[in-house]
Amino acid sequence: MLQVVLFSLFYFAAITNASPTSFGRGVGPPPPPCGLPPFIDKVPADVQKKLQDIWKNYKQGDKCYNERGETRELLNSLPVEVRKVVYRHTTLPIPLTKAPKDVQERFRAILEDSAVPCGSKTKKMHELAQKVLNGDTLDEFNDYHSKVEENTKHIQEMIQVQRLSPEAKKALDEIFDLHAQEYRLMRNLSETVQNELLDIWKKERDTLPRQVALAWPRASQWL
Repeated sequence: MLQVVLFSLFYFAAITNASPTSFGRGVGPPPPPCGLPPFIDKVPADVQKKLQDIWKNYKQGDKCYNERGETRELLNSLPVEVRKVVYRHTTLPIPLTKAPKDVQERFRAILEDSAVPCGSKTKKMHELAQKVLNGDTLDEFNDYHSKVEENTKHIQEMIQVQRLSPEAKKALDEIFDLHAQEYRLMRNLSETVQNELLDIWKKERDTLPRQVALAWPRASQWL
């Protein structure tokens, strides 16, 4: 069960450019990275053109509040079928977004393969990275992986050192079990059910006050 939670921490750190010490800080999920969304090739050509227009003047390292806002407004104005494409797009760790598209798909296949246990995904991704990445991209991925490995070890050590009472240990085991159940459930849902839940999620979130909505779980960083 612990492996499921630790994999979630690894994936969260990798896609948000977070260091291990940043876990648990801030309110709500982090914003998406600046730049063209990684799912741009999944949406219709006219939407791709609008996205390119939004980001055409952006320079690496600049703030991108306006571009993010315009991107989110554009996506929220699209038909539900197009938004579902965004929802189903699996976000990769930031270093991997610099790799060629065909290489990205190989990593995405690992993340989306429900037959691969959570605890094995990080290992498989690391092994694949050593084979198909090179230069700065490989260095950046290895740096992310090392930091999250350190964080994972730290979490495991904290759990062991805490000498939890039987009640606390039982509660922790139940939390890990719930995470595992949630992961298995979501991965095994049919596309029809996923689409139904996406529609409900979006409608419910849009009825919430702004501050609550910011902390509401997002199927995608951009929605």
